[in-house]
Amino acid sequence: MNRLKRLLSYFGNAFIYYVLAFCLKSYILNKVIGQLFTDTNSFFSLVLVKNNGAAFNLFAGFQDWLVIFAIAIILAITVYLSMKKLYISENFLMMLSLFSAGIAGNAIERYTLGYVEDFIKINLFNFPVFNLNDIMITVGAVTIALAVINDKRREIQENKDAEDDLIYGD
Repeated sequence: MNRLKRLLSYFGNAFIYYVLAFCLKSYILNKVIGQLFTDTNSFFSLVLVKNNGAAFNLFAGFQDWLVIFAIAIILAITVYLSMKKLYISENFLMMLSLFSAGIAGNAIERYTLGYVEDFIKINLFNFPVFNLNDIMITVGAVTIALAVINDKRREIQENKDAEDDLIYGD
């Protein structure tokens, strides 16, 4: 996949993920919250919390810096994807898009509202309220990390196999 196609796919997918999450969040906040899923005996409930920080409300009051950090991450991914001789699978590109869409979604809320609207609460254990962008960031980050670890493991095995071929012949 050439650089232009790779970048268009990345930004296109990220935009689609962002729009889908935004529409679902808007529906939940406008139509559902307070009417359904507020039973604390259920697995989860929907409650609106204004988060002035990042994860677990860390860095509260530093919204401008969090937005700048989000932009820096997306720019770094864009530069990475712009590299000439780079093979990236479609799945890996989709996970980068998912991750970036979540970061962009939270950054846009921080910039426009001054906070992030969290609304998903897990009732089974004490866990901070989160939103769809947080889910996209987490799923994207975990799958990216697993893909990188798997690629490194495969590279190590291929090097070991090549070394064994040199030593023992094949």
